[in-house]
Amino acid sequence: MGLWDKFKDLFRAEKKQDALNTLFELTNTWRGPSHSFYAFNQLAQMATTNNRTLFTIAVSPDQTGYKISYCISGHAVKTEQVSLEARDMILARLGLPPSAEHAQTQALSLEDYRRDISADQLNQLKDSDFGAGGVHKRFHAGTGVLQARDDVGREDFVRENRLQEYAESHPDLQHYISTQQQIATPPGVSDKFAYAQVPLYDPALIASRELDVALPALSLDQARSMATQLVDMARAFYCNQLSHRDLHMQNLLVHERKEDGAVFLKAIDFGRAKFGAAEFEADRFNDIDYLFDRQGCSLAETVGRNYLAGKDSAISRKHYPLHKLLERFNNRGADVAGTLSGIGERLKADLQMAGDDRERIDQAFECAAGEVQMALGWGAQL
Repeated sequence: MGLWDKFKDLFRAEKKQDALNTLFELTNTWRGPSHSFYAFNQLAQMATTNNRTLFTIAVSPDQTGYKISYCISGHAVKTEQVSLEARDMILARLGLPPSAEHAQTQALSLEDYRRDISADQLNQLKDSDFGAGGVHKRFHAGTGVLQARDDVGREDFVRENRLQEYAESHPDLQHYISTQQQIATPPGVSDKFAYAQVPLYDPALIASRELDVALPALSLDQARSMATQLVDMARAFYCNQLSHRDLHMQNLLVHERKEDGAVFLKAIDFGRAKFGAAEFEADRFNDIDYLFDRQGCSLAETVGRNYLAGKDSAISRKHYPLHKLLERFNNRGADVAGTLSGIGERLKADLQMAGDDRERIDQAFECAAGEVQMALGWGAQL
């Protein structure tokens, strides 16, 4: 900054120098395609709502592979050459199918559709409004408010608050999680219970459904995006030392943008999750084993789901989302379970070799996502 700017900064509540330092850090410490994508989204989030439309991401082929351009007001602030697999991951994060050769879309494309729930709406809540839900928690869809009926529900709220705080320094983790955030007791409901709120999106523009409900209506392109996002979600969890431990179909939300069919995946319900270095190590491969090899957190879970539950039972329909996505379009009788198990074993071997090298970890998951895409495309051929 110039001398006059430095002098004015002495009297500013929000220092310009702090903003410039943050901007410099964001734009000069980007390390690889994944880091660049989330750093640019962080940058876009700092802009006012009206100015966020100026932040766009463009994907296009070039002579050596593919090019990703991060643009502000049409000017590229960073351009990267990426592999086919890395391009597919970025397209999936934008809600687009991996088959899109050219794409240009706004950053933060889902978060811009978040609904604001007014204080008046919360003040009008009554205990009788909480009809849907289970034993521990009940839900009001109009406001996204949950009512914890017992200590188990309250503990879920506390744990998800901890996770949200943990995720604040991990933008790629924030991209894939949707947590229950505790709120003060609204005036019209019982204070015997605890309350939390989940994010909601404008229903006129975004259709939100659990994956088991959304699956039958997904197009092949949407399924391809979902499959890649699911592998990328596992990458974000692994890199940031989070194991969900219960990634079944009803704990995955599909948000579809109605204007173009773009789909965005979020994980919910982290009551069984382990996160942070101390908790994560013992469950390092749990989500990978579940998604690729149909393994639960225990032998009893695995046996119960895979061998004791009937093929058409609610338990069978609920579990193994990656398998369900491939089976939905398996027109050639491909061995989905065997194929995914092999991909998962190769992924774990690559991760063992990668150690703590973030670039190699990203590449391992990108390779696994590419193999999943090949399997999905082969099975879908008529």
